[in-house]
Amino acid sequence: MKESKKKSLTVWQIICLLAATFFMLVQIYQFGGTLSRFPLGSLLRFVSIMASNATMIFIPMVFGAVYSKRKVHPMEGLRFWILAVVTLILFYLVYFFRLPGRFNMWRLWGVFFPILTSTSVTLAGIIFSFLVQPYLYDLQHKITTKQNLLILSLLTVVGFATSAGTMDFKYSIYGVYLILYFAWGMFLANTKISSKAFKWTLLGGFVSFLVVFIGVPGFNGVYWYQLLSGRSGGLDSWNRFFLNNPSSPFMALMVIAIFLIFRKVIAAYTSREMRYFIPVIVLMEAPVSGSFMKSFRFTASAGFNKFLMVIIMMIVVLLLGKLYNKYLFRIKPLRRAMLFASKRDNLAQLVEDTWAKFLSWAYEHRIQLMTWGWFYIVSFISFLIESDELRIQITTATDINAVIFLLGTRFFAIILTTIFLDAMFTIFYFVTTRYWTSNVLVTVITIGWAVANKVKLNLRGEPIYPSELSEATNMKTLIPMIGQSLLIVVGIALIIVIAFDVFLEIKFPIKKKSSWRHRGIWALLSLLLFLTPIRFNHDGGVIYHINRGFDNKQSFRNPERDIQINGPILNFLNYIDLQIMNKPSNYSKSTIDHLNAKYQKIADEINKSRKNTLKDQTVVFNLSESFVDPYTFPTIKIDSSAPNPVKFIQSMKKRATYGSMLSAGYGGGTANMEWETLTGLNMGMFRSTLTPYVQVVPRYKYYPTIGMDFDYKSAVHPFIGSYYSRVEDYKRFKFNKFVYVGSKYKIIDQKKLGSSSYNSDFTAYANGLKQINSQKGGQFINLISIQNHMPYNNWYPKNEYMGKISGDLFKGGAVKQQMATYVKGVQYTDKAVKQFIGQIDKIKKPITIVFYGDHYPSILSQSYTAQYPVQMHSTRYFIYSNKYAREHGAKTKLRKKTNYVNTSDFIALMLEQTNSKVTPYQALLTEVQKKLPAITINFEGDKGFELINQKGQKVDPKSLNNEQQALLNDYETIQYDMTAGDAYGLKAKGFYTNN
Repeated sequence: MKESKKKSLTVWQIICLLAATFFMLVQIYQFGGTLSRFPLGSLLRFVSIMASNATMIFIPMVFGAVYSKRKVHPMEGLRFWILAVVTLILFYLVYFFRLPGRFNMWRLWGVFFPILTSTSVTLAGIIFSFLVQPYLYDLQHKITTKQNLLILSLLTVVGFATSAGTMDFKYSIYGVYLILYFAWGMFLANTKISSKAFKWTLLGGFVSFLVVFIGVPGFNGVYWYQLLSGRSGGLDSWNRFFLNNPSSPFMALMVIAIFLIFRKVIAAYTSREMRYFIPVIVLMEAPVSGSFMKSFRFTASAGFNKFLMVIIMMIVVLLLGKLYNKYLFRIKPLRRAMLFASKRDNLAQLVEDTWAKFLSWAYEHRIQLMTWGWFYIVSFISFLIESDELRIQITTATDINAVIFLLGTRFFAIILTTIFLDAMFTIFYFVTTRYWTSNVLVTVITIGWAVANKVKLNLRGEPIYPSELSEATNMKTLIPMIGQSLLIVVGIALIIVIAFDVFLEIKFPIKKKSSWRHRGIWALLSLLLFLTPIRFNHDGGVIYHINRGFDNKQSFRNPERDIQINGPILNFLNYIDLQIMNKPSNYSKSTIDHLNAKYQKIADEINKSRKNTLKDQTVVFNLSESFVDPYTFPTIKIDSSAPNPVKFIQSMKKRATYGSMLSAGYGGGTANMEWETLTGLNMGMFRSTLTPYVQVVPRYKYYPTIGMDFDYKSAVHPFIGSYYSRVEDYKRFKFNKFVYVGSKYKIIDQKKLGSSSYNSDFTAYANGLKQINSQKGGQFINLISIQNHMPYNNWYPKNEYMGKISGDLFKGGAVKQQMATYVKGVQYTDKAVKQFIGQIDKIKKPITIVFYGDHYPSILSQSYTAQYPVQMHSTRYFIYSNKYAREHGAKTKLRKKTNYVNTSDFIALMLEQTNSKVTPYQALLTEVQKKLPAITINFEGDKGFELINQKGQKVDPKSLNNEQQALLNDYETIQYDMTAGDAYGLKAKGFYTNN
């Protein structure tokens, strides 16, 4: 709408404009709670919502009145949309700068598509109204005033009657209903109203106000009375606030009365003032406005803060109005858009020409669009590959179709993957200058990477980590795990792909229209993009927030679910630069020295009652691969006709320290539990899941373990020794020997059971016994078995457990067969342990064995761990001292706080059982074991640790007393020192060892 001449606003018009602005912006806050504290609070608390709904009716009426004098070109609706989008862009930039943690791509999507995403229902209603305004104008001028009044009144009543006030005006589609009030405004602005009709309307408005004001709390009281008296029935099918709804005729009549009071002022406004109100409407209804306004604290008074923020926002809106009016539509792209729209006579022609222009643009950029589309498909396929038979577990007991879940909730994570794939393509294309070769390379790498991760996921229950890439060269290990048949398939597939690529390059060559310099710039930017993952986990950084805004949120606790919802590409990138621990506020060399002195005093007290020296003992830490007492599996039962597979180990309950060990892994992560036992440190203290052997230990030239208290320490593992960097890390532990398959030390008595490819536990204990007998004095041995490692492929003939195991967690016969194989393996472990205990009992030197299973076997779906978090992270352990050790001061059994322990507690428990003196660090571990609940990872998948009491129940960290809190802080500080810090403890004399 064009004015022939710009008219200055009167003082009254300016006052009304500012008052309206204030009234609209103040609705960003919800005052229902505040009003409820006043007298008649039960009535007043609904006034805030009433004002909001009245505003939603009033605004379209005002716009309808101002734009009622002539037909409006669709260009005006486009102008409003542009004003809204620009305002949202500026607002969200400030919002994300103010609250970067709230950045989210779905919110950004709402910035550019406010109608599609229901950013503002009122704005949607206004734009919809402008699209039909010419038709409303023609209709209203064709029929009489009475007919207009009758039709509008009838539509108002019918709309309410058919919906019963249940319309939810949170969604843009309901903006269509606001066209009705726009039409009311057009009608009332051009209708002569007698003083009598005016008075009756005011009376009707006042009565309507009373009906709503009293009726809403009244019906709310009826609702709660029926609910509390058990008469609720189908109460959810009716809306107890139906009177206080934009579709309510009472609300409409009330607003019409208000409109008539200000009709003359409204009629004097022009399109210029209406454009000013678009930013006000957007800020009033933008989903982030409430949190943005509340983030500012200027004074101690909440009320004054709110008032001040509204005034500030009013000033901002006024400035935006001036800037928009003077500069916005001088911007070339916007000016062109407006010029394009202005040359079309009606909406249909505008839509037709816009579609034609879009098709022309799409054809011109078809190669880029097709490339992006293809990479999105490839990204999506890579996500699907990681799903479990096209199902993804989303809650404890619910899984969902992967296609629906990924498209519905992981859209932007797939987009982010697509961006990385396109960046990879850009780099390849710059190097090769061949489109199809670059495209095929990206596709093969992505799908191949997804398949490789799925294979490892099936084998080990975890994806491929960046730290494991160096192991890709160890083909002797990889081929048996992957299988030669799969390698043959991969080889054939690669040959086919290469041939297909050559065919495409010859038959359908594509050259992208860009210069060498242009491609070089994009390749450089793509390379820079691949540097961003090194900041993915740096909390508070720009890249951190943008990454999380794309819904790339790694829990680092459930690897299987992480890769399913983030995809193999993002999952890998998330592990490139893990943040180990938060730095304690008091961390320094002086703090560590203080802790050394503090726990030296505690060590002196403990040592008064201890008679042995640890280095004179022979201590075996025996990690039994995937060992779990089968009777502790949730819901699983072994038929009574089958023999007890762990009869001997269960008997250790009476003759040894015995209980459940809390594992930081499920189906994998062996090295993490091993690291906990050797160091006394805890996985739960880390910010994210990592493998300390790979990502922590290599940071230090020397790393303290329990072995440093012995003159001789060794490790025995009847399997390949290169996993988890053990060879190098054991050197950092100053181990004297590492016996493994392929080492210079021979593995004796290699015995495989049935058709299993792993050395048996009999082999492990034979080599452990050999090492025990090889030294006259005390020594430390880290003995790791391999027999019960997955997979469980029906290794054992004459398996008496086959068909004798049942349980609710089984999904099919294959899982039952795997479980039977596993239980048979556990039976062999029980026999091997019995034989080993009998052998060390005959040796005339003090020997103590700490036996523990490292984690559950990866047979049952990891999703069940959410149902049984503690149970499925609990394995069996025992600490046994042989007859000679007991005769020389060692205890038979510890009886306090042994039901549930963490792997990191074993050092303290072993020292107490062997009656050995402790260092200051070991005194700290002893205090932690005795005075704190067991510390472990957060089993629910969140960051941080979890505390478990002796009944296997979670303990709230806030319930710890001051002494316990201080102890926990001391422990955390020491762990930081030896995982992310400067290792001051190694320089503190006598802290880790008395040697």
